[in-house]
Amino acid sequence: MIKLYSVRSADGGDGVRLSFDIDGVKKSFIVSADDFLSLGVTKGELDECVFDEICDADAAYGAVRAAIRILSAGQCSKKKLYEKLRRRGFTHECAKNASDFASKHGYIDEEWQIESYIRELVEKKFVGRRKVVPMLIAKGYSGDKISAVLDEKYTEEDFKAAKRQFLMKKFGKTKPETYEEAEEMKKALYKQGY
Repeated sequence: MIKLYSVRSADGGDGVRLSFDIDGVKKSFIVSADDFLSLGVTKGELDECVFDEICDADAAYGAVRAAIRILSAGQCSKKKLYEKLRRRGFTHECAKNASDFASKHGYIDEEWQIESYIRELVEKKFVGRRKVVPMLIAKGYSGDKISAVLDEKYTEEDFKAAKRQFLMKKFGKTKPETYEEAEEMKKALYKQGY
């Protein structure tokens, strides 16, 4: 026998804690307030189908809560968020829905994140375009979005300036004086993505 004996607010009103007595064992679940309203459950005995729906709603809400906690620790792409949720044991459906929720509700702004990463890489670490794209793809951003931000926000002049700054930082000059220096500069620039 499954009996719902307590319904309380949770997470500042965003969630509802449902406490059950399942054949003498006490167990609690937290579902979103919207899911609680759509389930239409009341205190008393429940059939197993409704209980299964509550379990699914608990897993979905748990994934959303985990997604928000992950994002509060640092920015990541929608794809990386999905992967982190899967590693934490959430099902494909829960992880996908939670990452969609986070993106839809503004917790993830991939364009801003890409722009921020590019600014860090180009303006502070003096990385070239050829290296920027694979670095951001590895973080889970799409190549199309990366290229769009690069094309919109950065010109060849920006990369030339970053290249000069890199050479000044690494070699103290922008022009080589010997063939060996030229080769060394060329290798360093290649590794840096130029």
